[in-house]
Amino acid sequence: MTRSSPFISVVTPVYKAEACLQELCRQLVATLESISPHFEIILVEDGSPDRSWEIMTQIIAHEPRCKGIRLARNFGQHFAITAGLEAASGEWVVVMDCDLQDQPAEIVHLLQAAQQGNFDVVFARRAQRQDHWLKRLSSKCFYLVYNYFTDANFDSAVANFSISRRAVILEFLRLREHTRSFPLFIRWVGFTTGYVNTVQVENLARKSSYTLHKLFRLSADS
Repeated sequence: MTRSSPFISVVTPVYKAEACLQELCRQLVATLESISPHFEIILVEDGSPDRSWEIMTQIIAHEPRCKGIRLARNFGQHFAITAGLEAASGEWVVVMDCDLQDQPAEIVHLLQAAQQGNFDVVFARRAQRQDHWLKRLSSKCFYLVYNYFTDANFDSAVANFSISRRAVILEFLRLREHTRSFPLFIRWVGFTTGYVNTVQVENLARKSSYTLHKLFRLSADS
């Protein structure tokens, strides 16, 4: 059946997010309803030690377009993203973090850029990063190490927030490497890629679970 409006899936890994999940889903529903009546929101709880799963079940009970996946333990952000992508069925698939530093309203601009520019993937580029200086430093260290070993030139202002055609996601899911990195894998598979500048919003209530050591190890493993 052909739809005049696209079916959109949003996948977000959830970890220590009890304070922002309700607002995240409220903003996502409002944004997606402005684009298309056909959408799903897939929340993947990655062994979070707080009340994230309890809040997710409350959200799902009141909003049938929200779906929840609960991993048996903490596997890590990129494994959680992979689990969500395996459950997604949208023609377009959005991946974003759950902490609201990347704003759901920007999905409109990502989709417009993809459709108007005939891109298969569009990433958000954080034009104004609001992270703590240590987080910005660790992110730069990640890409310095990664770029050195791969002879690549990846931008530290680009993270997970993106929209991809289904064909891109299917290729991503064919990659079964144990060490996973969603944005690096997506760019590696070689589809046409665009970028949209966005402004990141500071979230003081939630700290990143990535330490400098973890990011260095991830970049070296990748």
